[in-house]
Amino acid sequence: MDNLARKDDQAQEFGSFLHAISSVSDVAALDAMCHDFLYRQPPQQGLEYSAGMTWANPFFLPNIPRESLDLLALDRGYFAEMVMRAKLTAARNDRLNVLVTAAPGAAPDFLDGALSIALGLLTANIVAGAAEPVLLGASTLDQEPDEFALIREGLMMGAGYVARHAARCTPYAARMLALYNIRPVVVTRNIFDTIAEIEVAALTDGSAVAAMMPAGFASLGREDRLMLVAGRFAAWIAEFHLSWKRAEREGLVKPLFLSYEADFLGDRHLAARKLAEFLGPKANAMRLSAVLDEREIPAAGAGETLPAAVRDMVARIVRGYAGEEDLSALLD
Repeated sequence: MDNLARKDDQAQEFGSFLHAISSVSDVAALDAMCHDFLYRQPPQQGLEYSAGMTWANPFFLPNIPRESLDLLALDRGYFAEMVMRAKLTAARNDRLNVLVTAAPGAAPDFLDGALSIALGLLTANIVAGAAEPVLLGASTLDQEPDEFALIREGLMMGAGYVARHAARCTPYAARMLALYNIRPVVVTRNIFDTIAEIEVAALTDGSAVAAMMPAGFASLGREDRLMLVAGRFAAWIAEFHLSWKRAEREGLVKPLFLSYEADFLGDRHLAARKLAEFLGPKANAMRLSAVLDEREIPAAGAGETLPAAVRDMVARIVRGYAGEEDLSALLD
């Protein structure tokens, strides 16, 4: 019994340590922390602990003597077999995997949080292979899926996962989503409201969009800030919407399109039914509806306060991208 208790304590200590190092981006500090932990453990457990640390933070590799490196070396054929086996395990499981994608400021966190609560889905990141990639400096904006991340998340236990990732759909991304059985839900929001929300977020230190704005952004007048945001994101939002529509038309992907205004601010019971039909028998419409009803979301209309020059610029960009496509949902 004492041995069992000690093992439980060791597992808990190691789990807490992995959580602590998952967000350490200073490589020298990470190296010191991990090796200090390793040197306090039994030598026979060094490889097991090192593997866990590297899994939690990809920037750590243990200091291993050359002779031991030769013993641990893998040839390419064996590595290829292991990758194939991992891909099969990740891609052929029967869990429910969901991608929620939307422009920044279009509140996809409203939906991914609801899916996590209602369906018991774990949160995941499919653009970088790390436990906390955003805290390590990774961006979830406009990145294609990383296959190691897809394998990594596909090996998780549980009911499945939901990933939130703002990205346009490329043919490569669409095929990766299909290969790993990931169902994409695309959220569309009025572009004027979206631009207004992004400008607010860009004033928050540490936010993803703040890092994309020039130095001195916060000191500018509101109209100048909004012009910068519109110049950076209006074309991106139009391209985002078009990329998913184009991929759907070409038969590369079958996403569920949801409207911020009609589905999130409108009939959430109908939104829950749409989601349940799209996600399949593992999704309970009544449970989804109950969770959606409990969640708060900003009202529409933030874009009505945009200066006329900004609104005109955004509208001209959207109309320029539209061509024969219908982008009226962005402007309504």
